[in-house]
Amino acid sequence: MKEPYYTIKEASARVGVESHVLRYWEEELKMDIHRNQMGHRYYTDHDIDLLCMVHKLKDKGLQLKAIRSYIDKRQEQMMGGETG
Repeated sequence: MKEPYYTIKEASARVGVESHVLRYWEEELKMDIHRNQMGHRYYTDHDIDLLCMVHKLKDKGLQLKAIRSYIDKRQEQMMGGETG
């Protein structure tokens, strides 16, 4: 079964922020958001989950720099890069 994809408008509605916020977070967090042949962003369920987490952390007062560190550390753990 093919994974569903969402436009930036659909993604922003799901995350609860405006489209320009998603573009800003993508740039600041160095996220690799897929694009179609025309260069339009399309988001996966994984992307939406990650962005929802970012939104929750922002609501708790974390800055994007701290959130990026958290995401990087989490990805290392998921990849088995954590020794310890």
